[in-house]
Amino acid sequence: MSEESKHKKPGEPQQRRTPDLRPPDAHAVEEPKSSSIMPMVIIGAGLLLAALALLVIFLPMGSDTRNTNAPAEDPARPAIAAKPAQPEDPLPDSKASAEIEALIGDWLREQAEAEAANIAAWGGEAYAGAIALEQECERLLGEQEYLLARKACTTALTELDQLMTAKPAILEQALLAGTLALDNGEPEVAAELFREALEIDAGNEQALTGIKRAENLPKVLQFIKDGESLENTGDSNGALLAYQAAVSLDPDYLPAREALNRTERAISDREFQQAMSQALQALSADRLSATGKALQQAERIRPGDPSVRDLKQQLARRRLAVQLDSLRQESVQLEQAERWPEALKSCEKALSLDAHASFAAACKERVSRRIDLDKQLQGFLTRPERLFEDAPLKSARQLIAFANTVEPRGPRFAGQIKRLTGLITEAEAEVEVVIKSDGLTEVSIYHVGRLGSFQEKRLVLRTGDYTVTGNRNGYRDTRQTWKVRPGSGALVFTLVCEEPI
Repeated sequence: MSEESKHKKPGEPQQRRTPDLRPPDAHAVEEPKSSSIMPMVIIGAGLLLAALALLVIFLPMGSDTRNTNAPAEDPARPAIAAKPAQPEDPLPDSKASAEIEALIGDWLREQAEAEAANIAAWGGEAYAGAIALEQECERLLGEQEYLLARKACTTALTELDQLMTAKPAILEQALLAGTLALDNGEPEVAAELFREALEIDAGNEQALTGIKRAENLPKVLQFIKDGESLENTGDSNGALLAYQAAVSLDPDYLPAREALNRTERAISDREFQQAMSQALQALSADRLSATGKALQQAERIRPGDPSVRDLKQQLARRRLAVQLDSLRQESVQLEQAERWPEALKSCEKALSLDAHASFAAACKERVSRRIDLDKQLQGFLTRPERLFEDAPLKSARQLIAFANTVEPRGPRFAGQIKRLTGLITEAEAEVEVVIKSDGLTEVSIYHVGRLGSFQEKRLVLRTGDYTVTGNRNGYRDTRQTWKVRPGSGALVFTLVCEEPI
């Protein structure tokens, strides 16, 4: 094969080369001188021009005669395709034959690779057509129809290459068609398509899975049919089990999945409505705990549902009202029991739940005043000696005057008023006191005055504690505290300086 033919594409016509008409030893013969051959050249050129003129005149006439005398084609007989006239092959026969044989060798090599890829199982008519073209190429080669043979071989190789290039697309098409057949409920068709895919790619996971799905599809379809029958009779739970069985066999079968989802939604809707109905009934009966449980169930079914949210708000308001009412009753009971600090805690707790609870605000103000009043009363009752001083005694009188205006008056409060009133009366009482001395001791009573020396002296003192001192020259001073309290008679005190210095 020439270098020129190697670089040309198969089937591409080659340019005609100008033949070399010189004999092989022409270069060894000395060329004649121009003066001896010139006349012969002129004569030859004239004869050539004359011959061309005769051809121009008589050639059209012969052509018309052949056209006129040609027999008419029989329309009843099928036309036989005449072999198209071939242009003269630019290559010598030996070179053209070698080129075509090389193309046939390429075909055999590529065909072997294709057969190794099991093309016979999936190539179909396209592969058969390519084989037929190669066989036609060999036949034409035998008949020395080199151009046609080259074209047949080149086309066969092109179609084989295209078929091998299209292998992934053919595989994908088979897989898609198999999946569609599964979706359409055609297990036999699907299995056949997936087997075709395995002939293209023996280890294809999708095809292997598809065949398994095709094997399970009849059972899946039966489960779906059973589920639909149960669903039509109102047995949604039974239908759910049937659809679950179908999905467990083939999770990718969309009709089974859709049926399962539909049934689950139906059951969910039914359970949701039941839970909401229970919640409403329980709320109307003030069974708040049952209401909360029913709403929890409804919220698990439909998280964030507006109707659940609204009912939960109603439940919260009802629970708040119940809590506030409970605290109100508790505070009233504590007030009646005159347990003022505990009552205040109940009021403050109510205000923490609802700052606008009017009863709690009034309760806090009222109880706070009673706590303050109780502290003042209890202060005088715990330290009654304070009443022996004028300022505290005056405050106690004012406190009693105010306490007598306060209602309600429970037993404890009334007892406090009574006891403090008695202490005030006692503190205001005047008691006769008899003081005895030796006539030598100077006697003085704080806040009363100097009494001097005497043997016996009688005084009238207001109830209280008095500090009394005695002084005598040459003797140590003496000091006493006299508790002057109302009694059945006069109180007698003795004060004498007896210890010499």
